[in-house]
Amino acid sequence: MANNDIDIGTRLKELRVRLKIKMPAIALATGIAKETLYKWEKGTKPSDINSYFILKRYLDKVEIKENLEGFELEIRKPATLRLPLDPNKPALPQLDGIASAGTVIFTGNEPELIVDRINAPFLGPSEGAVEILGESMEPTFKNGSRVIIIRLQNPEILDWGHYYLIIDRNLHITVKRIYQSTSIGSIVLVSDNPDQSRFTPIERSLDQVTAILKVVGSINKY
Repeated sequence: MANNDIDIGTRLKELRVRLKIKMPAIALATGIAKETLYKWEKGTKPSDINSYFILKRYLDKVEIKENLEGFELEIRKPATLRLPLDPNKPALPQLDGIASAGTVIFTGNEPELIVDRINAPFLGPSEGAVEILGESMEPTFKNGSRVIIIRLQNPEILDWGHYYLIIDRNLHITVKRIYQSTSIGSIVLVSDNPDQSRFTPIERSLDQVTAILKVVGSINKY
């Protein structure tokens, strides 16, 4: 047989570990002796091609069912999360879906940022996404693009020149580069748009800022 001989044993082992299926159950479902299945799992090459394809069809069927169930669970999850501004509190699903991402709401006295749920491990750690509105951050972030954000454990430690999402005391949200100000206790918010006469740098006292979250990635609109 071809290289799939090794793959079938690996797939069998991974499936059993992942779904916690006992070998006798697989033997019963396929009609293949459990002793034979154990050998294949340990790397012995299948000698019976008919049994090989029976097991392959079984694995294909179970894996497809597993993927469909996982997809159904994923699409049933609420599309948005309530992200507390306190970084030590967990994000929770927004079950009613009333507030749109980029809105700050209060649960009790706790301010929470509504964010889009995102599942993109290749982007690294993330806690949600917020849509960019307007032209101030073009060409880096176009209107309608989304930025991926995380909360900061210590918002007093900032990387000058990096992108952040800032929430002011009026709960207005903006995404800018942050630079150090010459004034103590203040920061400068800078747009990427080259038309700096329209999008002039803004100095903000930290007393005017409710929260600062770090932008760690983006999903750009082309």
